[in-house]
Amino acid sequence: MKDITLQGITAPVLTPFCENGEVNTGEYARLIKYITGCGIRGIFVGGTSGEFVNLRTEERERLLAAAKEAAEEEVTVLFNVTAMNEHELYHMIEWAKKEGADAVSVTAPYYHRYDEMALCRYFGKVAEAAEGMPVYLYNMSGMTNNPITPMVLKTVAEQHRNICGVKDSSMDFMTLLNYQVAMEKMDFELITGNDAQVLPALMAGAAGGIIAVASVFPELSFSIWSNFKDGNIEAAKASQKTVLQIRELFRSVMPTIAHKEALKLKGFDMGPSRFPFRDLTEEEMRKLKRGLVNLGMIKGD
Repeated sequence: MKDITLQGITAPVLTPFCENGEVNTGEYARLIKYITGCGIRGIFVGGTSGEFVNLRTEERERLLAAAKEAAEEEVTVLFNVTAMNEHELYHMIEWAKKEGADAVSVTAPYYHRYDEMALCRYFGKVAEAAEGMPVYLYNMSGMTNNPITPMVLKTVAEQHRNICGVKDSSMDFMTLLNYQVAMEKMDFELITGNDAQVLPALMAGAAGGIIAVASVFPELSFSIWSNFKDGNIEAAKASQKTVLQIRELFRSVMPTIAHKEALKLKGFDMGPSRFPFRDLTEEEMRKLKRGLVNLGMIKGD
């Protein structure tokens, strides 16, 4: 199995669309080069911020192909293979292998409620199908309504050694700490998915963060990690504070679309929103731009 790490900051790449509604792989590649040109050495393809639930299977495939072509060899490419049926799940895993993804990620199944036995079986099938590839579980309990409990995590990681980490986007810091206790005797990476908790997570022993703000302001996001690693905690705190303020601004408008509009303000062609999202109103755009100007992230008129 390939030896990889998601230590530091990984950016979940946002998905740009053409005016005709198709995925804009050219701009996607340009966005990846922008992100990785700022020190970030990990990208997450087709995650929540990448709108995987709104994409067709072939569109998800094209994103991975574009990412592998655009990313430098030293950049770790993590690909989300989440699917709600076995055929598509296995297909996405095989596509990840074919295109050379460094690792795969998978959320718990969503919509229906599943018990711990069903979740262990589900993650076990993913790990078996992805044999030879690192697998990172993705705890997005607010969206799936099926939390990955510490017991589920410990059970499947003990049974399948290619399950080597978890991204926790529960927004509950205690979940990350309970994961840490459950996995303390294993070589296992704990990754926060909460922009607001990167520095606290690092200080608690997490390996890094996969955060959406990193796809818009990669240099700022990376500075949390670089300053922490160098022992410049006050500087890391200052960067974390700004990331928190940006996160709150985006969430006060409409997450994902606000992120993409911020990229438009930085010169990226992110295109129209993909159904069922909507475009921001003029008032929402004014609020977003004003907030980013006040934070010093973009220049005013």
